[in-house]
Amino acid sequence: MTPRDVEALGVIGAGGAGFPTHVKLEGKPDTVIVNAAECEPLLHKDMEVILHHADDVLKGLSAVLEMTGARDAIIGIKEKHDREIALISGKAPAGVRVVPIEDVYPAGDEITLIYMTTGRLVQPGSLPITAGCLVQNVETLYNIGAGRPVVDKFVAVAGAVEHPATVRVPVGVSYAEVLSRFRITAPDYRVRSGGLMMGILEDDLSRTVSKRTGALIVLPADHYCVTMYRRFATDHDTDRIAKAGCDQCAFCTELCPRYLLGQPVRPETAMRNRMFTREEEPMLFAGNLSCCECNLCTMYSCPEGLDPRGATVIEKRAARERGLSWSGPGITAHPMFEYRKVPSAKLKQRLDVLRFADEGPLRDLQLAPEDVRIPLHEHAGAAAEPAVARGQRVRRGDLIARANGRISSNLHASIDGTVAALSADHIHIRRG
Repeated sequence: MTPRDVEALGVIGAGGAGFPTHVKLEGKPDTVIVNAAECEPLLHKDMEVILHHADDVLKGLSAVLEMTGARDAIIGIKEKHDREIALISGKAPAGVRVVPIEDVYPAGDEITLIYMTTGRLVQPGSLPITAGCLVQNVETLYNIGAGRPVVDKFVAVAGAVEHPATVRVPVGVSYAEVLSRFRITAPDYRVRSGGLMMGILEDDLSRTVSKRTGALIVLPADHYCVTMYRRFATDHDTDRIAKAGCDQCAFCTELCPRYLLGQPVRPETAMRNRMFTREEEPMLFAGNLSCCECNLCTMYSCPEGLDPRGATVIEKRAARERGLSWSGPGITAHPMFEYRKVPSAKLKQRLDVLRFADEGPLRDLQLAPEDVRIPLHEHAGAAAEPAVARGQRVRRGDLIARANGRISSNLHASIDGTVAALSADHIHIRRG
């Protein structure tokens, strides 16, 4: 297998970022790290993939090692997952090390995972390859190992549902159709896709599953993880509340995972800049370009319930628009790194999700949707270009859109049917 083969299959990062995998495979790392940390609360998707498809995951890992020439392979997995560790350790070939890590958030951030498994630091503004590392998600490796076009997605359905589960569904099926197979226990509810910390609060359940959708979490409408995201729905809300309420305690920075790894991220500086900046002359701190947007500062650290993450995202966007970059000395980890990690149990308590069953066994929904709407821009980079015409018959696995440039991805039909419509956003396929 070559990176071109991976490109042909339409494999992208399945952990949320959606970066085209074939581009990452062009690097020459000395170490490949399997990201099995799965740090978002209530998610069990990656562990279920390991339990039921470990052979394909390891096959994908072996293919990546061969393509990149990496000498070492590490599987970074939380030490609490005894079954998964025992299974993958027993199957892993010689030279692949299973490295148990603490159950902290955000262990799945690739910069954090690299440090926790190898002790290496990635310098500000640099990619993991500069530290000799390539990080791949469990499901991404499964897709490589399976060797088929990516037309299905593993999704965790959790929260206020009677039986939380991990399900495999066709790409392009609506959120509403997936959730229709679950008994929702909240009379008035909202849905967060992707994860409690880094996902999106969904107002439109006709939106469809893409190759980067990791979870659909159902929450009561008055839940903390709904009201907080509603409170900071716009940049203006983040700005206004920062100006009114931030007392510059700096807890957001002192508990920031990237700051504790020596990165020049300072959410309290972003908050101060929102407090005193003027539109015509913005105050910006380029160090905040290294923020990973894990949302710990807003959802856990801030004692006032403000939005340091939102302020930092505003600052990142403005800094990029002005072509700013960070320049400074090399970094070292903060001496308090080991003492300021946030345990997942404490985070779940703060997020008020201990009331929900923390499980997600793999379940076959036998979902055969009558139609799918496959997003053309479900990956990082340029949107794919349609390779089919309206009225054309397609079969599951057929190429329907081609990668548009180096950083893009192929798309394939997830059901047998007819191309019902093409738009700038999606390809609509109707069964039969």
